[in-house]
Amino acid sequence: MSSEDIEFHFANTVMPVKDAKQAANYYREILGFTIDVLWKNPNYACVSRGGITIELGEGRPTHVGSGACVIQVSNVDNLYEELKTRGANLVGDFTERDYGSKDFRVKDKDGNLLIFGSALANKNELIKKRNVA
Repeated sequence: MSSEDIEFHFANTVMPVKDAKQAANYYREILGFTIDVLWKNPNYACVSRGGITIELGEGRPTHVGSGACVIQVSNVDNLYEELKTRGANLVGDFTERDYGSKDFRVKDKDGNLLIFGSALANKNELIKKRNVA
């Protein structure tokens, strides 16, 4: 078997949270996700929006707030306005980056970081200017 025979289909991010149910409600109410499932023992949740699934787990209490996830969307401008209106904890600038993305950052109620972005039309040109290997 060669690596050409292997297809990667998707990946889920697991965010370490203090309370999975409260975190899932935040993702639904503030970030516009759907709660797919809430488990008990262990307390765990899955939320989704579009093709993105994020898992919320209580199993690593010393790591709460250390998660990070980059999410590419089709219209980052509209999403920014939506999340600002919903009261999301926006951190940093909403701007075009020299690595070819227009993005903004949100911290969830536990301090985990979500970066929402859309690729810029000149992304490849910007990356070449940075002398990326």
